Amino acid sequence: MKLSFLLLMLALLAACDPQKADWGLGAIDTMPTPPEDPRAQCGVSLPVDVTALTKQRAACAFGTGALASATLGINKTMMSEIPIRHVIVLMKENRSFDHLFGKLHEQGQPDAEAVPPSWSNPDTLGVAVAPFHQTNTCLARDPPHQSAAMQVCQDGGKMDGFVRNAAVSASDDDPVPNDGHFAMGEYEQTDLPFNYWLANTFALSDRHFAPLPGGTYGNRNFLLFGDNVGIVDTGIVFPPPNTPNLLHLLMNAGFTWGAYSDSEPFSGALDWQAGDPGVHSMQDFYVRLATGTLPNVAFVDAREYLEDDHPNADLQVGEAWTRNIVVRAMQSPQWQRLVILWTYDESGAFADHVTPPSACRPVPDSPQVVMGARVPLVAISPWAKRHYVSHVVHDHTAILRFVEVLFGLPALTARDANSDALLDLFDFSCGRDLSVAVPPPAGTGSCVNPGPHLSH
Repeated sequence: MKLSFLLLMLALLAACDPQKADWGLGAIDTMPTPPEDPRAQCGVSLPVDVTALTKQRAACAFGTGALASATLGINKTMMSEIPIRHVIVLMKENRSFDHLFGKLHEQGQPDAEAVPPSWSNPDTLGVAVAPFHQTNTCLARDPPHQSAAMQVCQDGGKMDGFVRNAAVSASDDDPVPNDGHFAMGEYEQTDLPFNYWLANTFALSDRHFAPLPGGTYGNRNFLLFGDNVGIVDTGIVFPPPNTPNLLHLLMNAGFTWGAYSDSEPFSGALDWQAGDPGVHSMQDFYVRLATGTLPNVAFVDAREYLEDDHPNADLQVGEAWTRNIVVRAMQSPQWQRLVILWTYDESGAFADHVTPPSACRPVPDSPQVVMGARVPLVAISPWAKRHYVSHVVHDHTAILRFVEVLFGLPALTARDANSDALLDLFDFSCGRDLSVAVPPPAGTGSCVNPGPHLSH
């Protein structure tokens, strides 16, 4: 009887949650995705980024409401002719560029920046720890990676605090001494063959940074709001539902979106659950891929601590999950009209050697002017440049700006307004071979002695 009463009270509290009641997104469940414009095909010629606009964006000259015509020189006709009409945002959890792709320069993609041979981090005893081949794909420890921890890791741009930070990740549940060296581990092609294949086959950015040095919620907010909305650390507060956001922009312009997950959509950053407007299961996503009925933008999130790559998840299980999505997308009737943007919300405090640059202040009073550590980003599409590496500085607001360009939407903040929108990753010319070889299988057998999940 007591249990039934408790369950009833929890249900009533959930039903009265003002954050879920006030988003005003209910219409998305009945909105049709507009038919694809027949003008959207190969041959669109986007302007070469003129020096004047590049300098203006570098100076953060553009602000809220700026259109791509002003910031990138792309008019409405050009936007409507871009053949990509469906964007799949595949954002995973807590891995840095060097941690996942530390050997990419030597193993298939020499244009990707190599880890300097002299780079190391001191441990708590002052011993220099160099990057090393991490062969275990299911690490028991999860380095602290909220704002205070990331300040230690980045150390004012020295990028020398990852080992010291990781050394404090032991807890009462994990009393085994921990020297923090695991934060310098990196994976190779033999460990993650499909991930390396993606980076070697499609268009990769080796200058894609987390928007801020902090955890999941603040970084994912930049994708949807162009700002962290005052949220730095994970699990404390959520963005106010009346904050201007990408979801409302899309709907107001007549375009559709969907959030697909068998766990929490957006990795919990919005406090949404199954049953909320726009939220669907992964099976729904697979059906839409197979039937060619994707919305204009699909946000796809894996099951937490199992397929999402968050420690102590097995990276090879997560790699197989990603491969399943990519293969299904290649077989979809909409393959010629879509792109998958595969990235990570933040580095998870795993080591990366590149100093994050300064960024445009999203709103006038924001303290967010330095990015977080690098994370991988790969554009997977028939229209992605092949075996290409971009060295243009990006963060997650570049994904936001890319969507704004495709659908003629205004910038939400100065951060996305001054982004280059990832356009250097694509080639929309006619006559290109758009076929893709059969990808290799995901790696297997490298999960050794998985320990208890330790979340910080």
